[in-house]
Amino acid sequence: MKRKLVQESLIYCILPIIAIGVFYNQYKSIPWIILTIGFLYTFYIKKRENRINYTFTAFFIIFNIYFLITNNMKNDTLIQFNLSFVLFISIAILTLEAMDLSICKIAFQDILMMLGESKMGVYKIGKKSKVSLNLKKLSIIIILELLCCDLIAIYYINIKNIENLSYMVSYEILAIIIFALVELYQLNIIRSKVKYIKYKNKKLVKEKVDLGKVINLEQYR
Repeated sequence: MKRKLVQESLIYCILPIIAIGVFYNQYKSIPWIILTIGFLYTFYIKKRENRINYTFTAFFIIFNIYFLITNNMKNDTLIQFNLSFVLFISIAILTLEAMDLSICKIAFQDILMMLGESKMGVYKIGKKSKVSLNLKKLSIIIILELLCCDLIAIYYINIKNIENLSYMVSYEILAIIIFALVELYQLNIIRSKVKYIKYKNKKLVKEKVDLGKVINLEQYR
């Protein structure tokens, strides 16, 4: 089932980046071709498996729209646009979090479904493993990371008016490393909880088979 994860990563993320980076100068219509292929593939998955990969689809759309908007921008305009864009993404993630539509929760569900879990299976794993709090923490950490990097850039570019941006980049890299370590810690906790629940579920299934028609009351505790 990991094949789906690799396949959709290629279609929605890796191939569009490579195609635009390599072929855009020769074929100006390549972003629209990529968008068409992506939407057709999404429609195909929806019809065949009755699911939509919201995480990869969102990345796919945002990436292509961002490229189309920024492709002809000059450096100064592009820098200011990037600052506004990161701030917009942060506010959008925060708004979704307030509406109980955590991006990490959505990504968690998408990944499990790509790995072969049913919608009911995803719901049970999420409920039994109690990862909601960790997913919420992860979303907040991502928001803080985006805002932190954005504020560093705003400070150096608009307040200190420094043309040499090496200091800004160094501080941004440091912030990204620190936040990445915290994110990896949360991801490891989530992975451990899910792995434990899946192991427990397999064990219960085995017990049911071994017991035949006898009801194992331990599974309901």
